[in-house]
Amino acid sequence: MYREKIDRFIDAHQNEMLEDIAALCAIDSTKKSYRAGKPYGQGCFEVLREALHLGESYGFSINNYDNYVGTIDLNDKERQLEILAHLDVVPAGEGWTGDPFTLLRDGDLLIGRGTEDEEKVHKRLETAKEELKHQDEFDYVV
Repeated sequence: MYREKIDRFIDAHQNEMLEDIAALCAIDSTKKSYRAGKPYGQGCFEVLREALHLGESYGFSINNYDNYVGTIDLNDKERQLEILAHLDVVPAGEGWTGDPFTLLRDGDLLIGRGTEDEEKVHKRLETAKEELKHQDEFDYVV
């Protein structure tokens, strides 16, 4: 039952999902040296900030734990479903025919740094949570 509802919601909001993936993809979130307030470097700081901003813009409660990790909470129920994702990427390397930090769509294929890694999964989960937020019978924090 939930799968069909989530699939319909994702299909109906595909453009927004792609815009959000593009925003995350545009950030070079390669781990760098520690800087005060930015434990994994500037890029990781920026992508965490953007992901939390997206979650907050969907109406979720967010928490930033000293820029090490963030959480996006659906509700405050006792029972919780925890989904882990990471937003950092390894260096882009050689062989790109375009800018690896600019999302390119080729049919159903998304091309860009991090699109087939956790960023795409993370974005799909956020989109699914938006639908679940409206389901009164769902009593988990996603």
